Amino acid sequence: MKNFSKAGLLIVTLVIPALIFTFLRFFATNHYDLGYFNPELDLTGKVVVQNGDTLFRRISNICGETTGGQIKGLTVVNYLPEVCDDSCKLALSQLQRIFDLRSDIGDLNMVTLAVKGTDNGAALPAGAERPGWKLIEVSKEMIDTCFASALGFDLNPASAFKQNSLVLIDRQGYVRGYYNGADATEADRLMAEIKILDYESKTSGK
Repeated sequence: MKNFSKAGLLIVTLVIPALIFTFLRFFATNHYDLGYFNPELDLTGKVVVQNGDTLFRRISNICGETTGGQIKGLTVVNYLPEVCDDSCKLALSQLQRIFDLRSDIGDLNMVTLAVKGTDNGAALPAGAERPGWKLIEVSKEMIDTCFASALGFDLNPASAFKQNSLVLIDRQGYVRGYYNGADATEADRLMAEIKILDYESKTSGK
């Protein structure tokens, strides 16, 4: 009788967690799934839908092939304004924190866009211009184009991109989030979502 009790207890111990895992895996909603941004549009401006799914734009290169802004791995993009004020410096300090995740996520990359000829690269933290953090200097017009066409920002004067905006791009080249780099809470959210994407990529084999 005692052996049956032990066997029953062992079965309960093994089976119930498996059933719970199966239920959560197939029937529960994963609240940690990150959304996609920038849907593909057709010539009439309508969102492109294929087999019931919305198609999203993939970014292979930021600011054109000649700038060296190829998307490799998980990528965080930011803009370094011509005058780096206090909020800009705060955002750069948050970027340094984010860049430190590279010690655990080897293909995490930072791309900083700056206006050519302003010599504002000196404002970048010590980790910049090292492997994994690239400074791309282009014309002001080119930066506007990059943020609008590649990164999905609305450049209407009433809703122009903020200088402290950070953009997260996944390993497949899809935009997965926008953040205010000068806000520590937003920076923490970005760091958490980088870890989520890295975990998803490793568990799915992509």
